[in-house]
Amino acid sequence: MLSNAAHAAQPTTAAEGPQKSAGDNQSRPNPTVSNNALNNFINADAPFSYDFSLGDHPSNIQFYGIIDIARTSINHSLPENYELPNNFYPYSGAKRTARTTSRTEWVNGGLQASRLGIKGEVGKLQLWQRDFKLMYQFEAGFNPLDMKLHDAAQTLADNSGTNANSSVSADSSLNGEFFARQAWVGIDGGSLGRVSYGTQYNPFFEITNPYDPNSKADTFSPLGESGTIGGGGGISENSRMKNSLKYGNTYNVEGVGKINYAGMYQFGNTAGTSEGYGYTGQLGFENSLFGVQFAFNRFDNAVKAGSAAAGNPAANDTISAALYNTEATLLALKWTPNKEIKFTGGWEWYRLKPSSDRTIKYNTLFDQTVFGGVATSALQPGFKQDNNVYYIGASYDFSQRIPALAGLTASVGYYDTRFDAIDGPTISTNSEGKIDTWTMIADYRFNKRLDTYVAYTNNHFSGDKYPRASTYHDVNSVGAGMRFKF
Repeated sequence: MLSNAAHAAQPTTAAEGPQKSAGDNQSRPNPTVSNNALNNFINADAPFSYDFSLGDHPSNIQFYGIIDIARTSINHSLPENYELPNNFYPYSGAKRTARTTSRTEWVNGGLQASRLGIKGEVGKLQLWQRDFKLMYQFEAGFNPLDMKLHDAAQTLADNSGTNANSSVSADSSLNGEFFARQAWVGIDGGSLGRVSYGTQYNPFFEITNPYDPNSKADTFSPLGESGTIGGGGGISENSRMKNSLKYGNTYNVEGVGKINYAGMYQFGNTAGTSEGYGYTGQLGFENSLFGVQFAFNRFDNAVKAGSAAAGNPAANDTISAALYNTEATLLALKWTPNKEIKFTGGWEWYRLKPSSDRTIKYNTLFDQTVFGGVATSALQPGFKQDNNVYYIGASYDFSQRIPALAGLTASVGYYDTRFDAIDGPTISTNSEGKIDTWTMIADYRFNKRLDTYVAYTNNHFSGDKYPRASTYHDVNSVGAGMRFKF
């Protein structure tokens, strides 16, 4: 692919129109040049990718981004919160409060949370008579409606103390840091694999994207809405592993498919850098017909942030911090019998356990004051909670059978989330519950840069975890939006 600079250097051909004099070019713009630039932008895989040389090393840098805005209606919700990656949160349910009502608002990230990023590589680094590449990626998440960084911890602080239930809030791995989505550097050794360090996606997060029937839609799929099940293996903050070292590789089996594997370790217990420590692993196989991915997680002293001390004015503008040890496994499958249809599904199990340390001092967490200055184990010794998520669905590409509908795809998925009772010396049945979710999405792609979509999701809540007297049992949302990629 030619860089933008290379495109600009290409001579004008006779087919592009008659030549202009210098005076003509100065007096009015050349529409042919403008049209060519627009076509290059629309059709390029990476329109802001630039090739250059760094000494004797061929290099590349790419600027990219996504802007996704939707108009969304939800039947039961607190006021939207624009500092969350998904401003409405139907999968989290809705409490019966005076501020909970039906709402229609503009939201960020119907399909994908908006972001800006930079990535690149420096090639032909010689070591042990082999070529290596230096690689890097830095990515920030923001809301184009108010131009603020995603900051879930701020939404929790906004709902603490006497401000409880004032707006939608949730914990997340995106908490106001500039490059919170990704920030890593690495060395790629080709067949030797790649080693990288920094803030990186948990393999659970990477697997659930292509294996979610609805492509991990941020406002409509449970796997997109919730980092707890869509990447963190039980704790949303673990969706992105900070201060982590990762090794990954892919091995091609000729005529059969590709085997991929990866391992990560997060160095933890450093307040403000990474909270908790743990490791993950991934093993998978894919070809044009079939795919299977398996991953496991284990974290100790993982921190889950929350709103603090409802009704206590001393807790205003603070957050709480709970500690867990977690274990999780994920198995995901896909089957593509032909070009137009793809079936996907999976099963995730995660267990919450008492933390290794009963308490850890945290005066601040994610730049927020921790109420009481300490994080405490959320479960007493001897207790545990098992949770399971099952999902299945399909997507269909209309262009393969109906050329007039080229660009149109549709998907549907069912998600069954089950929270077991907290088990131990006694059983806490009020922790047992179930969420049944149906999501449908139709997406029309105009070109590589722009698409529009409509989506619907229904979440039904049942069990002692969701008593009818205090929570709504059906929360549904419908929306339409546009997504622009560059």
